[in-house]
Amino acid sequence: MRLYKTEVIVLRDYDLGDQDKIVIFYSRRYGKIKVIAKGARRIKSRFAALVQPPSYDSVVIHKATRSGLDTLSECKINYPFIGIRKNLLRFAYSCYLAELIDKFLEEEQPNSHLFELLVKTLFCLERIRKQNLTLLMRSFEIKLLKILGYGLCLSRCINCGKERGKIQFLFISIKLGGLLCGDCQKEDKNRLEVSKKTVLLMDYLLCSSLKKTVQQSFDKAIEIELEAILKKYLSYQLSREIITSRFICTSEKLELKHPII
Repeated sequence: MRLYKTEVIVLRDYDLGDQDKIVIFYSRRYGKIKVIAKGARRIKSRFAALVQPPSYDSVVIHKATRSGLDTLSECKINYPFIGIRKNLLRFAYSCYLAELIDKFLEEEQPNSHLFELLVKTLFCLERIRKQNLTLLMRSFEIKLLKILGYGLCLSRCINCGKERGKIQFLFISIKLGGLLCGDCQKEDKNRLEVSKKTVLLMDYLLCSSLKKTVQQSFDKAIEIELEAILKKYLSYQLSREIITSRFICTSEKLELKHPII
């Protein structure tokens, strides 16, 4: 019997038959892994409460000998993120984080930096003020893109190489993945005009820790502009819509009607 151990974040799960679940983990040592949690649909199952997203767990997994899924053997919760689970909006944001990880990564592509980023973001998500949740998401997105090699080129025009400080009017090319100057903007008919303040905010989010970032406040208009840019860029890189964005919108509307103090 071949067993392996690792720390994981539960990304999502879905039913398998009448009693079992398939669970998608993002692990420190092995990247994204898919396992069977036998009996996890039963109320009295030892796994029922342990594999609910977005738990931070330590697991022991039985490696399948042939083609097929590995099997969850042991699971211990390190931190359950109860504060996220009890708040619909925070839970919606945790689902968004999980979807980005799930969609961007193939199975068994370990990245310890990305695992640490996800864990730290979830801890911040549970504890910070509601007003700073969107800023936390933008910080995660920018750092995720950088770690995975999709970071936007912000220091110069991605087409001609002109330094940003010498460019009067800035544009973002979703297709090319960076800034365009006024002379080169025609290279992408779908380019977006972007303010210098928004580009500076992107620089700040990339270089600053999550803890430091969520203690700051920025012009809401700049945050809205940045959100629109990153939403388009992420969807372009994934070649699909990010489904949980709609869940976040619904959760925000519900919270406006029934605010939680």
